[in-house]
Amino acid sequence: MKSAPNQRSRLLVATALAVLIAAPAVQAQEAHGESESQVEEAPWSGFRVGSMRNWIFRSFMVDEGDDATVLGIELESYLGIGGYSVKNIAYIEVADFPRAIPGQPPGNPSPGDEAATGISDLLSGFWISKQGGHHGKHHFAPGIAMQLPTATSETLGSGKWSIGPSFDYEYESGDLFAGAIALQIWSFAGDSDRKSVSMLMIKPFVYYSLSDHWDLTYVPYGISVYWNKPSGEKMYVPIGGGAQYKTRLGSLGLNLGAQLFNNVVRPTTGTVWDLRLLVELVF
Repeated sequence: MKSAPNQRSRLLVATALAVLIAAPAVQAQEAHGESESQVEEAPWSGFRVGSMRNWIFRSFMVDEGDDATVLGIELESYLGIGGYSVKNIAYIEVADFPRAIPGQPPGNPSPGDEAATGISDLLSGFWISKQGGHHGKHHFAPGIAMQLPTATSETLGSGKWSIGPSFDYEYESGDLFAGAIALQIWSFAGDSDRKSVSMLMIKPFVYYSLSDHWDLTYVPYGISVYWNKPSGEKMYVPIGGGAQYKTRLGSLGLNLGAQLFNNVVRPTTGTVWDLRLLVELVF
C-alpha cells in the first residue's frame, strides 16, 4: 500500500473538501468561550447542531517515513427536553496510516499491522445538565461515552463495541475558558478475535483570549491510558499548544487554528509529534 501515496493523498484531500463544502449546510453556533451556560439563557426544547470542527493533523513517529495524516470530523449537537439539555459530541476520522499506530483509533489495544487508508471507529459522548442551573464560572455535566466499530480495516478500528461513564467540566472567568472531558470505556461485544478494550481518555482544553481575533490554545488529541497494554506502552501525555484566529465571512464566523504537541509519554512505536490544524465554521 505504500506504493500508492498519491491515491491516498487524493482521498484525504477529496474528503476534506467534501466536509468543508458540506459544513455550511449544518447549523452551527458554538465557538470557544461560548459555553453552554452562555448559550442556554432561556429554557428551550428541540434539537440543534452546535458546531462542526474539522481537525487536520500530521503525526510524526520514530520511524522515518512512517508519518500519518488524519482528517478528524467533530460534530457537536444539543437536545433540549423537559428543562434539561443533552450535549453530544461525535468524532470520527479519515486516516492514512503507513502502519498501525498504538492508541489510534482510541481504545484499540491490538491494531492490525498493515498500512491502511479509511474510516476509524466512531467515538461519541452524551452529557446532561439542567437548563438555567449553571450560570456561574463552573459547569459540570455527567454523562456516558461509547465507541462503535465503524472502521474499514483492523488497523483503523478496535472491532469492539465499548461504553462507559464520562463527564464534561467547563470553567470560565474573564479571558480564560478551560476545562476537560473525561471518559472511561470498556468493550462488551464485538469481534471475539480482538482483544478487549479498556481506555481512559482525558481531553483538556484551554483558550485564553488575547484580543477580538486571537486566542492562545491548548487543545490536544487527549491524555490516554490503555489499561490492557504492557507497562511502558499504556499512555500518551501531550505537551504543547498554539493559537487560533477568529474572523467573519459575512454572517459566518471562521476559526483557524494551529498547534504543535510533543507526546512526552508515549508507547515505544507511538506518535512523537502531532501537528494539529483547525478549520471551524460558526453560524
